Amino acid sequence: MHQELLPNIVSFLQTMSPFDQLNADTLNAIAGSIEILYLGQHQHLEPLTAPPQHFLYIVRTGVIEQRYHDGSLRSRLGADDIFGFSQHDGAALDYQVVAIENSLLYRIDYPTLLTLVDPYPDVIAQLAPSISTRLIHSVSLPHPAQTESIFLQPVRKLASQNLMMVTPDTPIQQAADKMSREPNSSCAAIVDQQQRLIGLVTDKDMTKRVIAHGLDVQQPIATIMTHQLHTVSVDDLVMKASEIMIVHHIQNVPIVDDNFTLQGIITPQQLIQQNSIQAIFLSEKISQAPSLPALVALAAERNAIFSVLVENGVSSDVIGKVMSLIYDAFTCRLLALAEQHLGAAPCEYCWIAAGSHARNEVHLGSDQDNALILDDGATESDKAYFSHLAMYLCKGLDQCGYALCSGRFMAATRRWCQPLHVWVEYYRKWARAPEYEHLLNLNVFIEIRYIAGNKSLFDALNDVRLQQITHNPKLIAALVTNALRTRPPLGIFNNLVLKKDGDSGEKTLDIKHAALSSLVDMARIYTLSEGGAMQETLSRLLFVEQKGLMSHSSYLDCLGIYHFVTGLRNKHQVEALQQGKPIDNLLQPTRFGSFERQHLKDAFRIVSGLQEALRIKFGQ
Repeated sequence: MHQELLPNIVSFLQTMSPFDQLNADTLNAIAGSIEILYLGQHQHLEPLTAPPQHFLYIVRTGVIEQRYHDGSLRSRLGADDIFGFSQHDGAALDYQVVAIENSLLYRIDYPTLLTLVDPYPDVIAQLAPSISTRLIHSVSLPHPAQTESIFLQPVRKLASQNLMMVTPDTPIQQAADKMSREPNSSCAAIVDQQQRLIGLVTDKDMTKRVIAHGLDVQQPIATIMTHQLHTVSVDDLVMKASEIMIVHHIQNVPIVDDNFTLQGIITPQQLIQQNSIQAIFLSEKISQAPSLPALVALAAERNAIFSVLVENGVSSDVIGKVMSLIYDAFTCRLLALAEQHLGAAPCEYCWIAAGSHARNEVHLGSDQDNALILDDGATESDKAYFSHLAMYLCKGLDQCGYALCSGRFMAATRRWCQPLHVWVEYYRKWARAPEYEHLLNLNVFIEIRYIAGNKSLFDALNDVRLQQITHNPKLIAALVTNALRTRPPLGIFNNLVLKKDGDSGEKTLDIKHAALSSLVDMARIYTLSEGGAMQETLSRLLFVEQKGLMSHSSYLDCLGIYHFVTGLRNKHQVEALQQGKPIDNLLQPTRFGSFERQHLKDAFRIVSGLQEALRIKFGQ
């Protein structure tokens, strides 16, 4: 290395992540260890034969292609890109490198590099041979976000032990007196002789059920207690308790053991200092909103919660669940307002969510995928009522920030507002003959989730859905064919796979179609082929690994891809929100740093390999 080149190399490294985190002495040492290679157009990078060594390469200028030995494209790389991570134990690269144009490469001995950056654990993680380690680290904070750690802790760690318990025959007045004397207690737990929880009375119950009706306060507390309780077990996560609070609009969630003995109470007061718990209070506001304009005004608070979660480094699966709960709350309140506006529903019905909303994978740009299941006795007059109700709801959700579905997969479309027997026939037809149009419909409604109304209607349809879509080779084959139509953009950043944004004219990458959809499809196909009933993508991936359909390393790679790609999308959406731009999935790769580009290319390459494994397994 000519010493006069060192300042130029150091200046270059200082602009690249993770080298920009190193001090001057370390950068000088790395620069001094670098070999400079020149490749002319169409020239191949010849691997060293002896002694075996492991190198990392940095493309300083030019464009190169990596191709597998069968000639298929592995990736296309440009200036600032790094490669060589996949080389193990001195083995030769499993792909060929050829210059598409005159290129200059920096070659660094990998073991030497790791020794030089040893004092920097964050840098070591970003230079790890394991793709999953690099991807997961790229979306993690140096210190875990407090909001996420709270959500993922067992409820027993946060539960209040300040329990006020009474027997069923305790007079109301005596129970109220005990509640008033017990500090920080807002409820009384009613227990039987074996100390098992049988009911709950809150201070609000005292007001609504006793004072408002002038009830005799000498009556036993059992006469006013809530019998149908929403509880969590001692090992359940705070996320589950939070979901119960949001969905059912309650403030006190009892924690019980296997014998239903009360072990504690969890309330928003235990969580109030956590930013992400704002969702609970927003849900309460939503449930009390008196009008559609009042609901629309609360959309800004939802957006603020999303921003806080993203900026605090909360993982994307937790963010998806929180945003799904808020989406549920908006939907339930709009249903109540619709019935106030149109009158009570003339027959039983059930509102369901589909797509990403059903999978609890909602983000700020999620649109509407929903439907109505009507009682089989619904008349034409009843159907007209529900058409109006669905129209009110879908328009209301649109005003609240949940865009209308461009494919019209909404209850406001008459086709998706039907009696139960029609829905049952839909699924049977889709599963028997999954041609293109049927498969398109099923791709949306292959996941459904109960939101409101008569749950027995949902349960009946859900049983049929699972019967039709699991262990169905013909359907699986159609799903595989459809999934393989979209291939990851391995030639990214060289104008091969990017599209011009209609507004800005910049080249953009649709991250949903480029990576997320493929991952969702793959997890779905493997799960359905094995009869799995879970719907969330990460739960499906775990199921697939446990069934032995995916190696542990591939499972970790998938987790890394999911968190990295959804993290990029969430950050993009927060930036768009802050800048007053449209919320979408369209990323602008030219604005990424070199390591973000490298991570994306790694992610796309893994997805491509997983698709190939899917094709081979199912004979496509």
